[in-house]
Amino acid sequence: MPEHNAGEFPLLKYLDSLVEHLRKLISLAVKGKDEDSVHDARVATRRLKAATNLLEPAVSGRFRKPFDRVTKSLRRQLGPLRDLDVMQGHLKEFNQPKLRPGTEWFRQRLGDLRDRAIQSAVEKAPPARMLARLGSWWGLRHEITHARERIAELLCQSVHLQLDAFIEQADDLVGQRGGDPHQLRIAGKSLRYTLEMARQHGVRLPASVTGMFKRMQTALGLWHDYVVLTERIMRESVECDLALHDPRLQAQILSLAQLSLRKAESQLKKMASLWQTHGQRLTTTIRQAFPLTKHPGAEIEPQPAANTGNLPLVSEPGAAPAAGA
Repeated sequence: MPEHNAGEFPLLKYLDSLVEHLRKLISLAVKGKDEDSVHDARVATRRLKAATNLLEPAVSGRFRKPFDRVTKSLRRQLGPLRDLDVMQGHLKEFNQPKLRPGTEWFRQRLGDLRDRAIQSAVEKAPPARMLARLGSWWGLRHEITHARERIAELLCQSVHLQLDAFIEQADDLVGQRGGDPHQLRIAGKSLRYTLEMARQHGVRLPASVTGMFKRMQTALGLWHDYVVLTERIMRESVECDLALHDPRLQAQILSLAQLSLRKAESQLKKMASLWQTHGQRLTTTIRQAFPLTKHPGAEIEPQPAANTGNLPLVSEPGAAPAAGA
């Protein structure tokens, strides 16, 4: 990608790097050549979508909408591939000898499904077409250069709104008020990507805060991984009429699904514990890093920090990133 000097600033350079990274990954990812390429390409599209959401008030839809469509198309086609790769990875954790016939049967099913997912991705998102459509970035980029002065304000407002959504979902989960873990995970990802953009724009958060937020996201990501694995195990056994044709194997498959579901529940409990212990300090620190300035006609006001415990936030070793990050 050629260098540009006029109108450049750190956040724009960051977005340029994401587009360039995605451009290099598309062929490998769509053809399923490399698990990391599939994952990295999907994450790049999510980060770019977070950026266009942030900048929507400051840019037109003329280039933003076509750019969003191409990243959405890639994300949609790579999603099944990524899910299958994650499931194959987690399946290695279930190595009990008594479950081996069930895990081997399911592993073969996943392999067949992955082959089909690759074929679908190549047909519906051919690399040459996706690369051509990514050209809409250049028009959007030009508009972003003229939105530089609005970015700080947009970041502050977005962080507060997204933090409000995350707090509400997390409090519902901890308080057992019918919280939706999937919506909490989505809210956490959205906030994470916005905080990443803020960092590029010069806002720094303490390492203990980012580390704790990463631990919460890891727990939510692993919860999601195991839930998706559980659902796929059950779906495949039903589609094959396994109970009719091989009752013993069906019993193993049910045991495998139960183990996976218990792992999911464990990660959800871990998230709830982290939030109860560190949530208040985490959210207070984030709010303080993004002071809101009231402008004429502004309606967004700072919200009080969540009442989620009073213990100090400590820096703890982070877990391995969740596969669905």
